[in-house]
Order: sequence, then structure tokens, then C-alpha cells
Amino acid sequence: MKVALIGFPLSGRTTLFEALSGGHAREGVASIPIPDARLEQLAQLAGAKKVTPAALEWRDDLPDFNPEKPETARQPLSVARQSDALVCVLRAFDSPYAPYHAPIDPTRDLNFWLDEFVLSDLQVIENRLERLTKLFQSHKESAADRAEHALLERMHRVLSAGESLREFEVPRELEPRLRGFGFLTRKPMVVVANVGERVLGDEARSEMLQRLSALCAARALPLVSLCATFERDLRHLPEAEQAEFLQMMGVAEPALPRLVRTVYEQLRLQVFYTMSDELRAWLLPQGGTALDAAATIHSDIARGFIRAEVCPADEVVAAGGWKAAHKANKVQVVGKEYVMRDGDVIYVRFNV
Repeated sequence: MKVALIGFPLSGRTTLFEALSGGHAREGVASIPIPDARLEQLAQLAGAKKVTPAALEWRDDLPDFNPEKPETARQPLSVARQSDALVCVLRAFDSPYAPYHAPIDPTRDLNFWLDEFVLSDLQVIENRLERLTKLFQSHKESAADRAEHALLERMHRVLSAGESLREFEVPRELEPRLRGFGFLTRKPMVVVANVGERVLGDEARSEMLQRLSALCAARALPLVSLCATFERDLRHLPEAEQAEFLQMMGVAEPALPRLVRTVYEQLRLQVFYTMSDELRAWLLPQGGTALDAAATIHSDIARGFIRAEVCPADEVVAAGGWKAAHKANKVQVVGKEYVMRDGDVIYVRFNV
């Protein structure tokens, strides 16, 4: 799963990426683990040689653009289409080291991005409708082509009214046809207000953030407030000194885990675990089956699927391990249609 960071120059987008990656990224790409207390508890029991957390791929490799020329945003938006989720970083801080000619206004900046997403998606739909119309003129279209055309026209009307496609219902049989378009207004999105250190712990008093919060609430967009430079500096401190630094700044806890978790929740994913020589957490869309989980682990396991044994991680921990959970009759034998629950530990029996 790919998460694209977007934002104006001087928004602190790259500083936030450095904080997330701890400075260990290659060409603007970093794998960021999802905070997972259950994995830590399982690791204490499993005695596994290797522990691998579930992770999201965060990207800060979108081309820069000139905010005074909105048309230059087309290239980074084209790259953003290839992601699964968006994190929009908005500048909400003032600094002599980051001059800014226009008044700082994260609400204005968010509206810019939301408008550009709509315009960009409209252009994609219009291009596709034009190609379908030419296909119809040649009388070579299929029933699916006609259904797609009707669907895109409905989507075009929604976008033309300035609305996003986030709540637009698409028939399941047409989802594969839309997948390649990467509609920006359908992607899960999290808004980040990058505040100054002086505001930390007192964000609720900021009128600027109150306006931004109201816009995010109206658009059903989750908002995370943080200071990217503070998070980066905190990340570089030895673990023993981090608590003292947080206390000195009047901050209860780091914001990065909350941001990562919020993005994870917006993607509507769940975690499942496998326990062997390697304890590993895997990502699966909500509603995924035991067969989907097997395919996530390896295509051969899904191909030769016989049955699976599953048990919630909390019950494995409470029992004292996988074998102990078996003895306590906590492990359930299921077939390929079993719908996985968040936190399930699974052992798949297969034959290829």
C-alpha cells in the first residue's frame, strides 16, 4: 500500500517525511511500520528468530511545482494517482527560515488541493468519455462499455457540482474498469496541519486551526495536528531522552504513530499474523477471507489451500502461545470462505 505526501513548497512535507523515515529513505520512498502492541506481545511469546511488522510505503517523490501557477500541479497529481492514499501537508507555522509571501492559511491551501483533485478527475473522465464515444461510433462497443459510459457520466455530474467521489457508489462489476484511473477524489485522505513549536499542546486555541478543523469536518477528512521539525528532532534523540523532551515541550506523546495509525484506518485495512520461525504481521482489506489471507502470504498457499486454523491474537497471548491456545480449544478450524477478523493469527494447511 502506497501513501503519497502532497503539499506546497515550504509546507514541511519533506521534513515530515524525514521524521517518519528517521532519515533512512531511498529516493523519497520509505517503509513505515504500523504501530502494533499485539505484535509486541506475540513476539514475547513466540521466540521467533525474526519479527516483521506490517508496514505502509510512504512516498515523498512527487515533482515540485509553482503554487502561483496551478497548472504546474498536474504532474505531481498524475504521480499521486499511483498511490493508495494521500496525506496533504498544510503549512500552519511561521518561521524566518522559511519565508512565505502570501498570508499563511491552511484552509485556503486545503481548498486549493481539493479543487485541483476535482478538476483533475474531471479531465480524466472527459478523456475517457471521448474515447468511448469514438468506440461507439465504430459500433464495436460492448455492454460493459455502455455501462462504464453511463457510470462516468454520473460521476462527471457529481464532480461538476464540486463534490468528491469519495462516497460515490460504484457497482462491484465495474470497479475493475475504474481501477486504472486512480481517481484522486476517491482516495482515502488525511490532512496534516504542520504547526509551529510554540503552538504545540495549545492547538485548540488557534483560530486558524479551528477554521481548518471545521472544513475537514464538513468534508469528512481526518485532521492530525503536529510539528514536523519537533517530530524529526524527537526521532533523532536517544530513546531514554525522548520522554524528557516531550515533557519539556508540554506534549503528551509523539504525533507520528497517531498519523500512521490514522492513515491505516482510512485505508480500511486489517492486520493478521503468522507464527513460525518468523512472526509476521500482514495487511488485508477489511472483509477479506482466509483464502485472501493465504494469497497474501503466497500464491502457492492459496492455490493448494485445504483449511486454516485461526485464533485472535489476544486469546493467543492470554493462553500463553499458539500451542497453549490449541490446548485450551481456542483455535478454530475454518474453510476458505471464513471472513478474517482484525488481529487473527492464522496457520494455513495446504498441498501443492
